[in-house]
Amino acid sequence: MSGNTEFRTELFRLYEHYVGDPDSSKDVYGYWLFIVGYVAGAAGVLLYLIGYATVGDEYFVIRVSAVVAASGLVFGLLGFVLMLPVRRRGIQASLVGAFVALVGVVSFGAVYPNDWRGYGEDLGPEVMGVFTAGIAVIAGVAALIPVLTGQRGMFVEEEGVTEEPPVMTGDSLEGAQFAVFRDEAGDWKWHILHLEALAGSEESATTRPQTEEDIERVKSQIGSAGLMELTTSAFRLYERRDGQWQWTLMRDDGSVVADCGNVFADRDGAEQSVSFLKDRGPDADVIDIEGAAFTYTNERDDWFWQLLDEDRNPLANGEVAAPTQDDAEDAAVDFAERFGEARLLALEDVGVELRERESGDDWYWRFVDDTDEELATSTVDFDSRRDTEDAVEALLPELETASVTIAGEPTYELYTSGEEWQWRLVDDTEHVIARNPDGMADQADVRTETDEFGSHVRDADIVEIDDASYETYPVGEEWHWRLVTEDRDVVAASTDPHENSEAAAEAISRVREQASQADLIEFENAAFQVYEADTGEWRWRLIDEDGNVLADSGEEHTSRGDAAEAMMTLKEQAPDAELLEIDTAAFELFVDDEDRWGWRLIDEAGKLVAEDPATHPTRGAARQAMNRLLEHLETDVRTMENAIFQTYVEEDWHWRFVLPGGETIAVSETTHPTRDELVESLPPVRDAAATARDYTIGDVAVQIRESASGTWDWRLLDRDRDEIAESAFSYEDRETVITAVNGLKTAVADAPIFTIESAIIRLTGDEQWAWELVDRDRNVLASAVDAQPTTDEAVEAVDRVRQLAPAAGRVDFDVASFELFADEDEQWRWRLIDENGRTAAEGVEHHASSDAARDALEPVRNLIGDASILEIDDVSFELHTAEGGWVWRLVDEHGERMAESTRAYDSRTDAREAMNAVKNHAPEGWITFTE
Repeated sequence: MSGNTEFRTELFRLYEHYVGDPDSSKDVYGYWLFIVGYVAGAAGVLLYLIGYATVGDEYFVIRVSAVVAASGLVFGLLGFVLMLPVRRRGIQASLVGAFVALVGVVSFGAVYPNDWRGYGEDLGPEVMGVFTAGIAVIAGVAALIPVLTGQRGMFVEEEGVTEEPPVMTGDSLEGAQFAVFRDEAGDWKWHILHLEALAGSEESATTRPQTEEDIERVKSQIGSAGLMELTTSAFRLYERRDGQWQWTLMRDDGSVVADCGNVFADRDGAEQSVSFLKDRGPDADVIDIEGAAFTYTNERDDWFWQLLDEDRNPLANGEVAAPTQDDAEDAAVDFAERFGEARLLALEDVGVELRERESGDDWYWRFVDDTDEELATSTVDFDSRRDTEDAVEALLPELETASVTIAGEPTYELYTSGEEWQWRLVDDTEHVIARNPDGMADQADVRTETDEFGSHVRDADIVEIDDASYETYPVGEEWHWRLVTEDRDVVAASTDPHENSEAAAEAISRVREQASQADLIEFENAAFQVYEADTGEWRWRLIDEDGNVLADSGEEHTSRGDAAEAMMTLKEQAPDAELLEIDTAAFELFVDDEDRWGWRLIDEAGKLVAEDPATHPTRGAARQAMNRLLEHLETDVRTMENAIFQTYVEEDWHWRFVLPGGETIAVSETTHPTRDELVESLPPVRDAAATARDYTIGDVAVQIRESASGTWDWRLLDRDRDEIAESAFSYEDRETVITAVNGLKTAVADAPIFTIESAIIRLTGDEQWAWELVDRDRNVLASAVDAQPTTDEAVEAVDRVRQLAPAAGRVDFDVASFELFADEDEQWRWRLIDENGRTAAEGVEHHASSDAARDALEPVRNLIGDASILEIDDVSFELHTAEGGWVWRLVDEHGERMAESTRAYDSRTDAREAMNAVKNHAPEGWITFTE
């Protein structure tokens, strides 16, 4: 209905704006029908012209364009007729003709071209006959206007309009006048004028004809309207235009005291409401709410409480059903205590809740989001709340910078242990399969080690060293050799580089040959040595205890004796130097500046061919190291051009990863009972090490993982990869869970840590915010009645409940009660509330204070008991008090106001006299329009 009314109003507005004031509604409808017909006719012609040139189907173009154009002709003619001063019977005839013509149009669309002009059943004449007949009826009505109207002209003068100037006051008028004018919204309103402005319309009209209709209705009915001369107060029952019923309570002088404040579906409902007021009203108590009060209601044998403010606006609802009213009262008291002590949890993103296990022995923590949904729960228990809080406080800053790893992807985890950096390799099954053997001082060194492991692992050989082995290996473009045991202890090493691996192997052969024949020479100070050079000549030199040459002969001698004689000349300058006579290669034991011992192998020419790579605390230890060379002198020689997995056994089988330079950079984490099983386990190690990514792991890391069902979740791991928490949600895909984890990491910096001792207040909502009081198990104990547009306003609502609840009294709605309230204008009135808190009656008289309203209520009690019930089915006058005095109004049989006095009168008598003046003069009043 509202949509149709708005459309109709818009048609009238447009007509008045572009054409002028209409004489009647049919002028407006006729005009717009004519416009529609004109547009449709033009559209039909354009469709034919455009379609004929562009569309291949000629028949389709003709059918569509003819239907549109012919329909336009029908509507245009009908609109033209409506704009003429045609009587009702003429309009009816035109509508019949329009219907017949449209039947012809539709028939044409159905039969053309298959049954048209010689085709099919050839229905062309019949269709054209129907259409022509309809057009003829419409055109005939237009042509026969003088006959149908009894007038010779095309138009008639507008009735009810005078040429008199606009008058808004009636000081010089003997009769009554209806002065019609526009209000601020541009709609039409009217006043009844007789010596003064006595009455005015209650509602405005959108069109001038509608205004005239309203005035005529008032003129026709106001003369017969009466003011009930009641001997007692009475309830007036009336049916509204929409079929619903209402009532008003009137004094015996006709003044209105109260109304029902509601509507009823039928007369019985209105009568029951009156009966309730008559039964309960005379003895009902007056409710006084100072600050706030609790009220209690029964719903399906369960009791609930509600907190009301002094204006009886509900502030909070109890959410837990109580079996009795006493239990509900206890619950309200408990609410007031808990709410006052409860912490307000206004989470912006995330918070950490500390909780005690149901057993009462341990504590744990969990993440909750801003809607109080659980995000994750710790899987580690703590002995006390304090321990739990300490753990969370240590966790949060670490989580903020924690690495996010992907379960099922090989990973190098870099972490600190004490003051040193370590790494471990985790495979796609979440097992640690390798780690570095020794800690390092710098993270960069650890990262370099993982890079080297990953770059060499694919080509690494698998080697087993039985006791010891010679290894030749490259250093840049040069080669060296070393003798190592299965524990990677270097027994001996080359002193000079070699051109290639073969040269290094030859050097090993020379060491074998000379070491097997070498004698042991021991000296603690400098020594002279006479030796035969490669050319066969003899030379001498002076060497210190470290083997450094301090002096030599500078020239060659033909015999040993000549060299010794030359040497003796210098020996006088170094009397403490020993004299060494070497005919073959020799081992030398020596002590360095730090009093540590070592050995070296000197060939018969005095050249250093091998040396101990380490030093020892005693001479005996150095000699034992030399003996190890002799023990392993004939061991195998192996070229080590690539890195190796060296397998070895210590109860079970292990491996270590050795670079060509001899550095062990990785060791196995797991063991195997046999070497074959160990070798079989290496391919996955190669793949993991070559593809793994580096992650720096602190005290905590976040790991996301995919389940067998394809969903994703996450967990927190500590430095030792022990799980400390797991997520409570599953996510659809990897990107979603990563987004959630990153959001958590960002939010934890400001995450509050809280414990619910008894209850907590949480804010809920998205665009609207409300509060809930929940216990530690998230059972909702109470909630806000109304949501707030912002969190700040929701917090203010919480503070208000905190303030009012502890001092709230009790209000019983078990029986009807009167309530005093102030309206928007700070005027006081009363209303009667039933046991369900619904308004059963409402006073219409205004009072300056609550005390005045209370005083006025007392005589109303007597009126209610004595009032009769009347059903009014005709227009009548009502007198009632208002701010400033007495006013009257004219009410129709539906209880709708037709007119009301334009001012308040000092007394009931003055108001009644003005009412009688309008009643006597309005029926004969004339209408004046003014803009």
